[in-house]
Amino acid sequence: MIHTVQAGDTLFAIARRYGVSVDSIRMWNALRSDSLSLGQQLRVAPPTGSGVTAASPAAQPSTGFYQPPVATVSGGGSINMQSIRAARNVFQVQVLPQAGFNQYRVTYPLPTGGTDTATFRDNINSAHRVYADGIMYVGKSSPRNIPVEAYTQVGLSLPLARALKVVSENEGNFDAINSYDKAIFSYGFIQFAGGAGGGLGAMLMIVKSKQPQVFRQMFGQYGIDVVNATPRPIITCASPETGTILSGDEACAYIKTNKQLTTAFIAAGFHPSVILAQIESATRGYVSPALGMRTDLMLSGQLYSGVPLASIIRSEAGIATMIDLTVNQWITRTASFFRQALEQIAAADGIRTPEQLAAVDERRVLQTIVAQATDARVRDRTQKMLNSGLGLNKI
Repeated sequence: MIHTVQAGDTLFAIARRYGVSVDSIRMWNALRSDSLSLGQQLRVAPPTGSGVTAASPAAQPSTGFYQPPVATVSGGGSINMQSIRAARNVFQVQVLPQAGFNQYRVTYPLPTGGTDTATFRDNINSAHRVYADGIMYVGKSSPRNIPVEAYTQVGLSLPLARALKVVSENEGNFDAINSYDKAIFSYGFIQFAGGAGGGLGAMLMIVKSKQPQVFRQMFGQYGIDVVNATPRPIITCASPETGTILSGDEACAYIKTNKQLTTAFIAAGFHPSVILAQIESATRGYVSPALGMRTDLMLSGQLYSGVPLASIIRSEAGIATMIDLTVNQWITRTASFFRQALEQIAAADGIRTPEQLAAVDERRVLQTIVAQATDARVRDRTQKMLNSGLGLNKI
């Protein structure tokens, strides 16, 4: 199938129209950049005889982001331990013993076609290390490669989408993994933790409930599952070695130890549905709490209780800072940083009410947080938001 480039076409729009990935279009047409020319002809389906069949938009629900071919497991339903063990062999793991640690070189199939490799080690040198067999992997699937439109697909307004995208770029990659600390197995650009109380199960449940076919492709066929429970979904994992189904922390510990399953998560970090699930999970877990923060303000000797910070901080950069500090410090401390800065500015300028404070210069607020911060992480993260290029005018 061939598409002829028209005025206003972009690779992202073309990929979305035909239900394929941007990376697939690049590969099928040997493109070295995303620049297009009027009248240029692009292949938008796999070449005949390639053995790859693109998923029909009717056959698989569209994420609106991009849609790579999806392989289904024959027969559907549950798979036995033998088939789980065989499926995992798609992940090739080479162990390279070193002095004091093991280095792993793994090869995995990309959901968009082709294969890639990753290298990581165990016995991480960190004061937070709990598990010697755990690893730290920075990853390659970068938020910088994801268009802002992907962030709007989870219900964010464009200013909020731009804010979260910048926060994402300062966090990590969608395929990043930490499995050496008390969280047991953390995954993704905001490190959704798999241990008790963590958000990894909730993120996986978004994929399973919205894109069950994708969940089976990237996780289910390897024995990884997630089940609804109170107060949060629980991760489960099949152990062919014992013929049992592990759950909760035991399942996460098994995934940590089994480097084929660790690699399955790396591969999944390139799938658009998993990427969108991470963005949606971050929106639920951090954006919404950040926007709902309230604080007490002492203005000219008068205490104003429960003032919504979002009624004062309304610029892209200011909102991004609230989200970013919430990810790193959570809402109680984040609210205190903004309260201290706002009270200092109000005292200096004779501002007497929250309504007057709502007109405050938000660049000055962020600069005050930087100046007041005793924690280098707070100072550095806020300064990054100031330097990000996000708008400082109220929206």
